[in-house]
Amino acid sequence: MADVDKDREQFLKEAGRLYDEMISRAGLTSGDTFDDIEIQAEGAGRQLILKLIKERLAAEEKGQPQEVLCPNCQKPMRRPAKPSARQLDTASGVVDYTRQHAICDCCDESFSPSGSAAEDSPPRVERPADAKGL
Repeated sequence: MADVDKDREQFLKEAGRLYDEMISRAGLTSGDTFDDIEIQAEGAGRQLILKLIKERLAAEEKGQPQEVLCPNCQKPMRRPAKPSARQLDTASGVVDYTRQHAICDCCDESFSPSGSAAEDSPPRVERPADAKGL
């Protein structure tokens, strides 16, 4: 639980820093348009979203059991020295994702104890650069 509290504290600190950065730019001399403010807020939101996704994926991996039994023969499976690594394309950016697999030497089966692999989503459509706010 201490790790969760530490991660939460770091997340809140980052959220506070982004908030302070946004608010400190307010004032008559900033020259920012509403569109500029919206872009800044969206960027800050994406940073927080990516952090949340990374923390959740890390928590999923930490929660995996040390010993995994084969679903077919119920014998202990071995884990490769290195987990598989990939990059997931999210609406907020790319997230590095590692996933530990287990291999049954008896059945020659391989799977991830955390469930089926994340599917690649279709490319995201971004708002056109020339789109303006209200």
